[in-house]
Amino acid sequence: MFNEFSAVEALISRYDYGGAMELMEDAGFENYDLVVVLDSCRYAINFDFKSAMKKLYLLSDEYKEKKEMKELKKNLEDLIHGKPDVILSELLENIKFQIVNEEYIDFLGRVYRFKEALFKYMFVKKNLNKNKFSFHVPMMSKRNILKVLRKKYKIYNSNLVYSISNYLNKYAKEDYKFMEVEKILNSERMNQLIELRNDSIVGHGFVGVSIDDIYKTYGNPYQVLDDFEICLKKLEIDIIKYKYSDLNKLLIEELRYISVKPYVKSGFPFE
Repeated sequence: MFNEFSAVEALISRYDYGGAMELMEDAGFENYDLVVVLDSCRYAINFDFKSAMKKLYLLSDEYKEKKEMKELKKNLEDLIHGKPDVILSELLENIKFQIVNEEYIDFLGRVYRFKEALFKYMFVKKNLNKNKFSFHVPMMSKRNILKVLRKKYKIYNSNLVYSISNYLNKYAKEDYKFMEVEKILNSERMNQLIELRNDSIVGHGFVGVSIDDIYKTYGNPYQVLDDFEICLKKLEIDIIKYKYSDLNKLLIEELRYISVKPYVKSGFPFE
């Protein structure tokens, strides 16, 4: 028989941690470690990593010692510090969420953001003489990048991706890895996908976007993830795959354990 536990499991599988948390809290499980992790994930997928980290301090001492929780804490620390591998991996996971949940306008918005982030990364890496790199360095801002492009390289276009592409083709042709990534990011079908975004509500218009539109323009939307992964590998960025899928397995296992505990209080709505 269908019950609320099944609903919670379905929500977790779709990365709807807020919805799963609300159902658990309504049933009186607000103090359970499972709910704490759901709350942390709810903040993390919205890139509020500091709040996600704070939530983990509410875990029981026993749960904090779990290998998965230690890994999650380290991951959040790296995200807070703006490490490129974890930031870009997180954004890649975020794109996957939109595909799973069939939220194609938000999917296009994340695709645009990922493309821009990679161009910014390539430009700053070429121009910042530091071994340690963070997405939080001041030079990563659009304003500062455009300023350098104007003053140092005499590139005056205000379109960030166009300007960095121009820079790469003029000053970084010897870096074949960068040029291969530039070719993927500026492919005809990628640009057509960005045009869909520009015409939508997250761009400059009000045109809707369906899965058929994605297929006609690019093919299977998961191919976008594959192409972005190729870019990251060419840039020698370590990809952290399945972070949330692995967390979901832990959460669902915990949920199923809770559902059969003989001492769960009676009278709650989960029957």
